[in-house]
Amino acid sequence: MKKCYLKIICFMFILMLFSKTNIVSAAASPNYATNKHNDLSVYYYGYVQCQPSYIENSKHAARGYIRYWRYNLSGDIVNDTGRLYTAYGIGPRDGRILTKNHTFTDSIINNKFKTQFRYGFEWVPSGSGVWPI
Repeated sequence: MKKCYLKIICFMFILMLFSKTNIVSAAASPNYATNKHNDLSVYYYGYVQCQPSYIENSKHAARGYIRYWRYNLSGDIVNDTGRLYTAYGIGPRDGRILTKNHTFTDSIINNKFKTQFRYGFEWVPSGSGVWPI
């Protein structure tokens, strides 16, 4: 009888953990970026996405960007993509997922100065009525 209760309690505990995991996953922001790079490869794969209708910290992401740059052996920037933007959202009710991806080619020369990746978003305060065009 005790074994039966123990199995039920273990099953309920596992079910509870699984339920919490699903709740946390459902609350993840649609505004994010990734940077993928395989060792022994010269390619970096950048991706950014945002959803203008999603409110994060009382703000909407109007658009997102990614940026890469690399250095020469002296530490000077020699290749900079600048900010590569997604399209603008058309307003705070825009439910589209806006994306931008870019493949950046690194130098084949081994360098102590590592290739850099940055990303960000242009934020609009929720309810402000001001939206970039």
